[in-house]
Amino acid sequence: MRIVHIIHHYWPFVGGIENVVKALAEGMAKLGHEVHVIASTYGAEGRPREEEINGVQVHRVKSISIVYADLTYPLYIPNAILKDADVVHGHTQNSLFVLKLVKEAKKYGPKTAMDFMAIDTFNQHPNPLIRLVGPYYGKYTLTNALKVSGIKLVRAVRDGILLKTKYGVDAYFLPDGIDEELITAPNYAELFKSQYHIDTPFVLFLGRLDKLKGIDTLLKAMSLVRKEVPELKAVIAGPGDQRPYTTLAENLGVKNNIVLIGPLYGNVKIGAIDAALAITLPSLRETFPLVIMEAWAREKPVITTPVGDIPYRVKHRENGILIPPRNPKALADAIILLFQDENLRKKLGASGKKQIYIWNEIVTKLIEIYNGI
Repeated sequence: MRIVHIIHHYWPFVGGIENVVKALAEGMAKLGHEVHVIASTYGAEGRPREEEINGVQVHRVKSISIVYADLTYPLYIPNAILKDADVVHGHTQNSLFVLKLVKEAKKYGPKTAMDFMAIDTFNQHPNPLIRLVGPYYGKYTLTNALKVSGIKLVRAVRDGILLKTKYGVDAYFLPDGIDEELITAPNYAELFKSQYHIDTPFVLFLGRLDKLKGIDTLLKAMSLVRKEVPELKAVIAGPGDQRPYTTLAENLGVKNNIVLIGPLYGNVKIGAIDAALAITLPSLRETFPLVIMEAWAREKPVITTPVGDIPYRVKHRENGILIPPRNPKALADAIILLFQDENLRKKLGASGKKQIYIWNEIVTKLIEIYNGI
């Protein structure tokens, strides 16, 4: 089968949706399918416009982008790739790049699939301008995505319910997966601690350094935590500009309790999770972050917020701890609780492990959906 995935950014750009598309594409290539990814040149860090990565043919097209990734728009249509496709799969209906290319592909008659994500959530955005304009944009992109997609997919229970109840559309629920290695790998805690010279207990944030991730809430929480547990640190790992958080940490007097590092990969990333007391993700807006399942795979508890699909799958004090967004006191209390209660940490981590999915299973199921099974 000739499968084309479309996403506005692709590796080496690192992000949740980019990691998902990479896992799906490479998983399908391993099964023997001819797999292509069409992305923009943004975030490619000078890599070639055309290259093969782990069996996947990557095509980067010239585009324009206005501040946000979803506002990326292609200036070139790779028709030669689209016209011979059996399946064209767009990832996120909110992306103009994805919408345009799936619409163009539909002219050639392949099966078209679309991931619907974060439906009707622009009115919850922390930016007041986006809260004002975003719902109109979201309605436009959703309406058009429903028209151009034959196969509707959701990664979140919440989005599937909304599509059905509000828009009368049935969708396949296909959550994200994790690499099996995350379950089977030995404990790499010492590898991480020795590489980054960390010998005190810490909570871990893994993700983009983005305002929507609530990192400022974590820093404010640590200013409260240090009063009771001065040796406890927060390790913040991910791509993005560290300067705003370095400045905030200094202003809050928690510079010595915060460790800012770049993105982590492979065994070092596994080791960071292994070494942490808990994974904390105090986000303002999410679908369902992959890092939650990565934490559960290593039997680590998560502290997060009830946004997006999180409250459908994370249950308070059953497999995680839920706190209100923008609430440093609640986050600090949760961090201190897990620091003090080892039995609760073990219980939450073990309960979470029962709810993870493996990428091989997800890829196989998606192929079946493509085939109409």
